[in-house]
Amino acid sequence: MSPKPEQGVRTRAERRGEPRLTTRLVSAIIEDPQRGALVFTANGFSRTGAFLQRLDKSTPLPAVGDTIKLVFHWPIETKMAPVRVDAKVVRQADNGVGVQFEIKA
Repeated sequence: MSPKPEQGVRTRAERRGEPRLTTRLVSAIIEDPQRGALVFTANGFSRTGAFLQRLDKSTPLPAVGDTIKLVFHWPIETKMAPVRVDAKVVRQADNGVGVQFEIKA
């Protein structure tokens, strides 16, 4: 059994603010001017952010605080055009990065 959260301590899901969505996203490509296109898959996708999981350990990760340019490519059967968005890296893990979308009003 996992320990119960301490009273007053928010869980990761509570800190997110937006529910995560199940999606079949094919790829999330970071357009890096120095290193070219870095290919990831997106997990934990929400309206305000996502976790970008690298496909292998050789893919470099952007640093926390970096603003990145992303292109999301959807499954071909959806017939949706790729979506471009700017995002800020808010978390880094061994297998990828958490990003927050920079949505302009």
